[in-house]
Amino acid sequence: MPRPIAAALVMFAVFGASACAASRQPPPCTRPDLSGCAIENVSFEGDEVISGDELAARIATAESSRLLAGALEPVPILSIWDALTVEYERFDRFVLERDLARIERYYRARGFYGARVRAARVQRFGGPGKEGRVRVRIVVSEGAPVKIASVDLAWRDWTLEKGRDIDRPVTEAKGELKVGERMDEARYEELKKRLVRVLTDRGFAYANVEGHVDVDLVKNEARIRYTIELGPECRFGKVKLEGLGELPEAPVRTAIGIEEGERFSTAELADAEQALADFGVFGAVAVKPELAPPGQPRNPVVPVTFSVEPSALRAVRLGGGAEVGSRVEAHLVAGWEDRNFLGGLRRFSVEARPGLVFYPVEFSNLFGKELGDTFRLLPEIQLRSELRQPGAIERRTAAVLRGSFKLYCPQTGEFCTKPDKQGGEGESGAAPSPAQEAPEHAIVGYREYVGSIGIERPFLKSDLNAALLYNVQLNSPFTYNSARLPSGFGTLFIPYLQALVSYDRRLNQAGKPDRVTPHHGYYIALDTQLAGYLGFDTAIAEALVGEKAQDERDKRFHSAHDIRLQPEFRAYFPVSRRWTLGFRLMTGWLFTGDYGDASVDPAQCDALAGVDRDRCRRDVGADLQLMQFRGFFSGGATSNRGYGYNEVGPHARVPSLTAGGSADEEAPLVPIGGRLLWETSLELRIPLGESFGTVIFADAGDVTREHRLFRSGAQRLHLSAGFGLRYVTPVGPLRFDVGYRIPCLQVLGVCNETEAAGWPEDERRPGKLFDVLPIAVNLAIGEAF
Repeated sequence: MPRPIAAALVMFAVFGASACAASRQPPPCTRPDLSGCAIENVSFEGDEVISGDELAARIATAESSRLLAGALEPVPILSIWDALTVEYERFDRFVLERDLARIERYYRARGFYGARVRAARVQRFGGPGKEGRVRVRIVVSEGAPVKIASVDLAWRDWTLEKGRDIDRPVTEAKGELKVGERMDEARYEELKKRLVRVLTDRGFAYANVEGHVDVDLVKNEARIRYTIELGPECRFGKVKLEGLGELPEAPVRTAIGIEEGERFSTAELADAEQALADFGVFGAVAVKPELAPPGQPRNPVVPVTFSVEPSALRAVRLGGGAEVGSRVEAHLVAGWEDRNFLGGLRRFSVEARPGLVFYPVEFSNLFGKELGDTFRLLPEIQLRSELRQPGAIERRTAAVLRGSFKLYCPQTGEFCTKPDKQGGEGESGAAPSPAQEAPEHAIVGYREYVGSIGIERPFLKSDLNAALLYNVQLNSPFTYNSARLPSGFGTLFIPYLQALVSYDRRLNQAGKPDRVTPHHGYYIALDTQLAGYLGFDTAIAEALVGEKAQDERDKRFHSAHDIRLQPEFRAYFPVSRRWTLGFRLMTGWLFTGDYGDASVDPAQCDALAGVDRDRCRRDVGADLQLMQFRGFFSGGATSNRGYGYNEVGPHARVPSLTAGGSADEEAPLVPIGGRLLWETSLELRIPLGESFGTVIFADAGDVTREHRLFRSGAQRLHLSAGFGLRYVTPVGPLRFDVGYRIPCLQVLGVCNETEAAGWPEDERRPGKLFDVLPIAVNLAIGEAF
């Protein structure tokens, strides 16, 4: 696109946004009682123990939601975005009156029985252009809190036989309310529920707990008494199933795992309900113990009814997508899923994803650059299927069988890339002569076959998940263009044992599990892989190559022997009622046997001759291939957002990637992967209404071939900061992130990454947007973490 046309489109978009922003300004505030005025701010005075944010979350009078609390409003150009995203709240004096009563009631529930709202002040705010806004200030007097003086238990039908295994858990539960603490109605009610659950988990299905609180407002003391009635010890009766329809009954009963005659337990019922939900075929699951109604004899045998509502068992998916970033591609998606495949609630799915890569187009050269003869359309395709068998070993364990085929140009090693800009010219900046023009580089693709078999099981209400898989991966390289395959590149066969463990406690504002937009909680995961130590790779090599010499097998066949560990930790903290602070830390450790050395110099092969040079090139090619699939890389939309895909970490000039394979200065500079990875991110998430949001983030990390967090000789933080925009869609938030590389904090001591003399030789200088700005732009679906 010509630059004048692009500039005209930008100006048109700015003027259009300005007109739209102007239409969203609040109307003038002219009524004497200020009704309908936009609320600029709601503040509290006297909120010493109960915070103003906590009070604001429980009233209807709310301040208008603005990006960065309105800091961008006076900033030229950026004020347009502020006006587009603002959500105005209107003042209503009748609503405010009810809110004042709500505040007093909330204080009472938190133990401040003498709290009073002394005043509510509503004032006009601002000068010209802000006449339509008001500020609301609420003044409270908290008073002295009521403290707990005693917590007592009374039993109506306790016997020595009944109390043999309930005394200790009841006493432990009682200890949650301590003498001297402030009286809190929510904690008081929660303990009542906890006591009931302790009893019903241990066979007392009819257990009842009554609570009573005596409050002395003179002494500011509260005396709490819980009266407990156990009822008869109960056992499960018949287990009934309703609403199965065409679904088989046997696997459902196996998953429930409750037998008639067992001791009644609400914990067992909750576990069975979760097991049915894990099938993924029920839209709703309801569990109803059939207890005798009040006033009727209490039957110690309790039948249970599980009512289920099956969802659609078969589904067809059609769609498409695109990526614009370190590469530009478009693809289609077609899939089919059967959640009751051949009966038995087996789940079978198959998906096809054909696509095209616009090589070598990326976001930075999308406008205004001629690609010339280098432009190609590279086809890609991905086929994958999965079969899950529930109840394989026991009722909660599922057996998994997966298979996939991919024909693709991998980004991981960046062999599917254009010739390096920094290597196309000499360091002096002079263009090479026609006689010295770099030969065509190989655009390497792979045919990848992967098979997996293993077991998976959830624990702790499905918060903890564990899987043990055995994977077999076969990668056969080829080239998309006429250039020959790089020296040493051969077929890779990598069998590896994999253990996956994750514990997920991410919750939303309501305290329910939320993996997409958590407000608080944490997530811990560990991926452990053991490759090549089971003996199968050697046997397969001999079968593929036959009885030829070991040297011949090495030319055509590569395998990995390593241990790969990748732990990850994420945490989310509520900064305010709606703002969330997210933190992520991930590391990776690769312990290799015969590849991935700390120092790699592919050009050293040119100093050799004959067989030695061929063997050196073969070893370098094998190392590059293995690290491409087993090593660690960093940079991009889900790691360090100030860099392009895989731009962080060790790089090398690889002559074997060119057809000639001899001129070092003409070889592309590519990432070669590392054996140690660390990444960390800090992100402040700010929602703007129901559909929009923004984030402010900072990312840092590094990849090394040494087993140390900071490289010897220089510390490389690769620190970038930026902001992003979010738009909520049914498949996850659509995000647009802009990351800026902070000077002097990429490689410590180097403040200008464009100077060849200062930047490390073993790392490629990161690309710039339009060859000018030290930023990276990412567009993706889903949060970065």
